[in-house]
Amino acid sequence: MENQTAASARGRRGLQRIIAVVVVLACLAGVRLLLGTRQMMYLAARDITRIEVTITPPGTTLTATGDDTAEAVKVLNKTVCYTPQKDEVAGQTVALTIYKHDGTTMAVTSCGDFLTIDGKGYRARLSDGEKLSDWAQALAEKQNIQS
Repeated sequence: MENQTAASARGRRGLQRIIAVVVVLACLAGVRLLLGTRQMMYLAARDITRIEVTITPPGTTLTATGDDTAEAVKVLNKTVCYTPQKDEVAGQTVALTIYKHDGTTMAVTSCGDFLTIDGKGYRARLSDGEKLSDWAQALAEKQNIQS
């Protein structure tokens, strides 16, 4: 009888531990969703040859190199993405095609609080989308192109 009680107590403690671990993992997942992630945080300007920028409307295409590339990378590194989204949105779009030294390319499209990275859509902070749009507008002004 005593052995059954001790075994039962050990079983309950084991179950309580498992439940505690599941609850902690669920809380961590919830915090990650609320705080978001920085999908582009490992992008480095030194790895990039050039960035082709298309602002739509009006369909202006620009090329960023050197310091302009470094500025774009700073904005992209700080961009916070939340949950994956499949919705398409309408509005002014800034599309970047990033060409790296190793020959690979990366496609990033921003439209308000919607960000697409290599075809995968995310809900993002609106202020980050605006910063990317502001950077593209500044690049257009720097290159004397009306957008």
